Amino acid sequence: MRNTGRLFIASLFALLVLFANGMYFIRQTGMHRHSPEPISDGSGTGYETESSAVSDERAGEQTEAADRMTPVNLMLLGLDGDETRCDVIMLLNFDPETSSLNILSIARDTRVRFGNVYKKINSLYSKGGETLLADEIRNITGLPVHYYITADFGGFRKIIDTLGGVEFDVPFRMKYDDPTQNLHIHLKKGKQVLDGKKAEQLVRYRKGNLRGQGYIEGDIGRIKMQQDFIRALIDQKLNFQYLSKADEIIAIIRDNVKTNIETSDIARYFPSAVRMGKEDIKTFVLPGESHIIKDVWWYIHDREQTAALISENFK
Repeated sequence: MRNTGRLFIASLFALLVLFANGMYFIRQTGMHRHSPEPISDGSGTGYETESSAVSDERAGEQTEAADRMTPVNLMLLGLDGDETRCDVIMLLNFDPETSSLNILSIARDTRVRFGNVYKKINSLYSKGGETLLADEIRNITGLPVHYYITADFGGFRKIIDTLGGVEFDVPFRMKYDDPTQNLHIHLKKGKQVLDGKKAEQLVRYRKGNLRGQGYIEGDIGRIKMQQDFIRALIDQKLNFQYLSKADEIIAIIRDNVKTNIETSDIARYFPSAVRMGKEDIKTFVLPGESHIIKDVWWYIHDREQTAALISENFK
């Protein structure tokens, strides 16, 4: 059983805590507005794609809109155990004027071209870190990446427990045991409050020990479940009620998160973020299909469908 999913939740919590911590800055200094600069120019992979012109156009639009609160894109990366590959890759598109959030999940097996060879997108982290992955996401989507959060699992369970758990409707009974990883998943079906231990089991589950158990759609099904968990998490925990927990949570994740988000950035977007509810969050999976090519499992994204999805839903 892979540990896919557990790390991205830690990253998401880091984002929520950073937003909450920004409230202290707001009280002391007030707000200011500007458009953030992308952390990459889309050139890191050494090749051009059909979306390069689109990304340049979007970057120009953001510069022209410097006097207002513009949409921003944040890349969430969850690292695997040896911290050389990304087990989870997500792009969050947040519009502060409408308090809306679009989340695009990118399969870790997505096939990308790196120089003269093909690589899985999750392997790019070891080649060039956040900058290279931001370049590739821009090549795929046409969207510049302004911020990133990279995290390992760290204090995930402690954070969930600190926030009092998350109520979630588990879609089916989940049972899996892997003594080699000391991983034991036992969740009943139905609505329940998940503490840290159970929440970890939820986001780590992909399939059972017996054939036919698990998500019908495989990894895509698990991604969709994680996105449902995100909506529940934000709806329940991203509010002023939990502001008093900020220092405690920050202490837990301080050693497990890397980000380029500044305190002033947090302060600028927090008032809009706390107005966001589940109905303001849309989740998507990078369009494409899974294929086995020369005995290697790849996820081949569909460029036309991706362009249409981005054009219709992302700002």
